Amino acid sequence: MIGPRPPTAEEQLVFLRSLQRLLDEGSFVSSYKFALLHAIADLCLVRGDDSGAELELSTSEIAEQFVRLYWPQVAPFIAGDASGILSQNTGRQAAIVRELAERHNRYQGSLAELERSAADWGQVRRKVEQTVRKMPLWKLQTVGSQRLEFLYENLDAGGVVRLEPGVSYCFRAFYPMVTDMIEGAWSHFVQRRNPRLLGQIVDLRSFLFGSQRSSLAAYRPLLREVQQGRCFYCERNIKSRADVDHFIPWRLYALDLGHNFVLAHQGCNSSKSDLLAAEEHLERWTERNRTRRDELQHGFDELKVLHDWPATHQIARWAYGQAHQSGRQVWVQTKALRPLSDDWRRILSAA
Repeated sequence: MIGPRPPTAEEQLVFLRSLQRLLDEGSFVSSYKFALLHAIADLCLVRGDDSGAELELSTSEIAEQFVRLYWPQVAPFIAGDASGILSQNTGRQAAIVRELAERHNRYQGSLAELERSAADWGQVRRKVEQTVRKMPLWKLQTVGSQRLEFLYENLDAGGVVRLEPGVSYCFRAFYPMVTDMIEGAWSHFVQRRNPRLLGQIVDLRSFLFGSQRSSLAAYRPLLREVQQGRCFYCERNIKSRADVDHFIPWRLYALDLGHNFVLAHQGCNSSKSDLLAAEEHLERWTERNRTRRDELQHGFDELKVLHDWPATHQIARWAYGQAHQSGRQVWVQTKALRPLSDDWRRILSAA
C-alpha cells in the first residue's frame, strides 16, 4: 500500500487558488466562515504533520478555536465618545458573539479564568459547537450555486470533518500567508458592517487579532524570577527595563501562551525581531519549560493567563520544520544569522 505523500507544487497552487475563491466569491452573512477557516488552519499546526495525510478534526476542537478567536473581539471597541461590541453579522448580532460577550464581562476579560471554570467552559464550548455544526461547517465550501469541496467532504451533518489529503500540509506550509488572507478579509467584513462606530478606523485588525499583545507586562516579574534576572538570549544581567518576547515569533503564529514567552534585553529582542532563534536558544528554551514546569504552571495560574506546553511545543516543531524545509536562517545574536541545522529535531524530540 502506498502511504500518504506531500502535495505536488501544482496541487499546492490549486489549494491556494481554491482558498482565494472561497474568500472572494463565498457568501458571508456572518464572520463564522472566516473563523472556521482560521480555526482549521490553527488546528493543522497543532494536530497535523507534513506527510500529506488526511486529518480528522472534531467540531469540539473547532469550537475551542472559535472561542479563542472571538474572545478578544467581544470586548467593547472604543472610538472617541462611542463604544460598542462590533457587529459580526448582517442582521442580529452573531450568536457566538452574544454568548462570549456575556462571559467576557463575567470573567473580566480573562479567558484563562473561564477555562478554569469547568462547568461554564463546557457549557460555552457546547453552545459554540452547536452553532458551528448548524451554520458554517457544511456551508463553508459553497460558492454561488457550486460546491467547492477541496477541504473536506460535505456530509451536511455530524461532528467530525476529515480534511482531504494534502490540505493539512498546505495549511501548515502556507500558514502565515493563509491567516494573513483570512484576517484581512475578516477585518474588511467587520469594517463594512460597523460604519458608524468604525468610520475610517484603519487599525481595526490589531483590535480584532492583536489586542492580547498589550498585556504582556504581566509576565515580566515571573520571567525575571525564573531567568534569575538575566536576558534569555545573551544571558547577561538585566539592569533596566526588559521586553517580554515571543520565542516563536508572533508574525509566524500569534501564540500568546505562557510557555512561549521569555524576558530579554530590548536590544536582543529588537535584533531577533521576527526571526526564529538559533538551536542553542531553542535548547535552553525547551530545557527551561521542562525543568521549571511546575513553577511556570503555578505562576501562569496565579497570573490567570493561558498556558499549554504541549500545544506550544507542537507549534515550535512546526515553525522549525518549516524553516528547515525552506532553508531559512536563524538568529544567533545581534547581526549574526546562520542556516538552521538538523539539530532542532533532536532538541524538540527530547523536550
